[in-house]
Amino acid sequence: MKITRAIVVEPKAAGRRKLTDGLERAGLTVQATAEWEPASARAQLVVLGPSVEQPARVARGVREQLPQALVLAAQQTPGRAGFADGVLPLPVSARDLQVRLPELVKLRSLGRGTPPRKARIAPSPEPVRGASDGLLDPFTQFYVFSHFKDFVFVEVKRSRRYGLPLALALVAFDALPVQADRELREQLYGGLALAIRRALRDTDFPVQYSADRVLLLLPHTDLAGAHTVSRRVCERVARSSLSFDEQVLRPTVSVGLAALSPGGEGSFSDLVRQAQRSLETARAAGGNRVEMLAETPGLPSEDEPG
Repeated sequence: MKITRAIVVEPKAAGRRKLTDGLERAGLTVQATAEWEPASARAQLVVLGPSVEQPARVARGVREQLPQALVLAAQQTPGRAGFADGVLPLPVSARDLQVRLPELVKLRSLGRGTPPRKARIAPSPEPVRGASDGLLDPFTQFYVFSHFKDFVFVEVKRSRRYGLPLALALVAFDALPVQADRELREQLYGGLALAIRRALRDTDFPVQYSADRVLLLLPHTDLAGAHTVSRRVCERVARSSLSFDEQVLRPTVSVGLAALSPGGEGSFSDLVRQAQRSLETARAAGGNRVEMLAETPGLPSEDEPG
């Protein structure tokens, strides 16, 4: 099933506009409504906004009328939505959505098979959620690298073949004065995911590279552009604070950059090693900064305006 039409269900007008804009940038034809209206429904995708009351009940109504439709729950912070086929992190990344939709359709098909119509009315079953959990990190809702790596490799090869710039950033939290348990990690990485999605452009891709590293793939971007994006991430995180164990924590992140210049011959592994060394340099210098290796020219240093 190819998804070309979507319905947005969101009571708040501003939320409807933002969801509609994001889906339209992903190439979908969108109908937006404040509440579910089955009589006029014709779509392969239904997105339930964060302000929808009793979303599980609405999702059941959607499946009664559109048993083949994919149901996504739009969420500001990462989390599960057992009533839906998947979560749509906000703000919407059009390029991320273009990649994710075919995967979610495939997983939904594998999880549900082709049962009779009555069986499809029930909420999304456990097999679909379990499969989706393997694709997405539970804290950030970014693709895990083991799933997304083939796409990353293709982007690097395309950049080399056509002489296009490409940048890569590794993002990690700086040391905190407390030991992070699951609850704190959920708050930290949920906030980081939001900062990253708000800082990235539609053409960029965030990937959960490891348990404590987020990889940003920035196609058609040189080091100067990657530096600008990465500084936005650092600044957004540095403005935040959270309470934990009777303390107020002010987390920061460091970013290590690497880039493939037009005509460059570096591999993805080369870029990752370069970004990792740059990240280590940034953290050793005190954190809350963006660094790059000296052998990659074209970007102002932290002490220069840029």
